[in-house]
Amino acid sequence: MKKIVLGLAVSSLLMGCASTSDDTASSATTSAQTGSLIQDGQLTDFRANSGSSDIWVKHADKSAGLGDVGSSKDTAFDDEGSARIRFVSANDDFTATPGLTQQISGLAKNTDYTLSFYYYDNKGNNSPSEVEVGLKDSTGKIIASKTVHARDVAQNPSGSVKSGFKLTTLDFNSGSNTNAQVFLYMSITDPSQIDKNGDIGKQTEVRVDEFKITKK
Repeated sequence: MKKIVLGLAVSSLLMGCASTSDDTASSATTSAQTGSLIQDGQLTDFRANSGSSDIWVKHADKSAGLGDVGSSKDTAFDDEGSARIRFVSANDDFTATPGLTQQISGLAKNTDYTLSFYYYDNKGNNSPSEVEVGLKDSTGKIIASKTVHARDVAQNPSGSVKSGFKLTTLDFNSGSNTNAQVFLYMSITDPSQIDKNGDIGKQTEVRVDEFKITKK
């Protein structure tokens, strides 16, 4: 009789351990899924691969004068890595909009989210550069977007490694979408501000880092 009771107790204990393990694994999986809506959000892999990525799609053509998107060692937090967007030549087409996009999945329908990233533009209030950031649905329709200039984020929270990076946020509702495209494009507000005899890269470049999507 004692052996039977002991056997039942051990069996119950083992089942409890298995249940705890399953719960922990499930929690970890959920956490991982929640945190991976945007992949390589810190652009560390993008940097490690010298601006090459299977996740981030670059929209630029340096040789055709349509802007340049590359990696930078500058970072808002932690390991080095960010994306640098700029023009490089006085003969470039300053009406072009170089930038980055990424396809994401795992959005919950009809849910409020915040898209955030850190924006670096050290050219101040008179910068000729600005970016448009947002999300599009599978048909290309914009879910939400906003235009950001250096003056808009000057007083926002800063990065801990390079303080010129400023937190930028965009609130949106997913609606019926479970997938979306995150996009960020740079544009030049007034090409006449650019000194064609100067360093075009320094006059136009911006950096972006730390992309995240979180539920509100």
